[in-house]
Amino acid sequence: MPRAARATAPTKNLLPDLSSLRREERLDIALPVRLIYSRPKAVDEIIPGILTDLSASGFQIFTDRRFSLLLPPTPNTRLEIEFFLDELEIRQVPIQVVRVKQLENYQLMLGCKFVNLPTAARLALRAEVCKRMSNSHR
Repeated sequence: MPRAARATAPTKNLLPDLSSLRREERLDIALPVRLIYSRPKAVDEIIPGILTDLSASGFQIFTDRRFSLLLPPTPNTRLEIEFFLDELEIRQVPIQVVRVKQLENYQLMLGCKFVNLPTAARLALRAEVCKRMSNSHR
């Protein structure tokens, strides 16, 4: 039985650049943030950080591993986040760590996504990101 000829292309060219597939507008920002690590039957661990990148679906946080023995988290770790962006208050919203990048001098960059962000909060966050981006292009 004859075989069908197969054309093989390098897989490198077939895979899209994942960074170009982002669905949400992303805002470069420097905003204080609190990560909350809830622990059953113990006091919650509060970890300070700086939001460096924000969208309605996720964000990036800069922090220092010396703030907590729980750092660095592993991918898929669930935490909560709190931050304030003008009139918008994001309080104790569940998040999931997607990626962890270890930087120099104990510093970490955490890529995270929102988990079950309420629709009203997502819409308000999207509007705020778009507003700030349009103001920065003027």
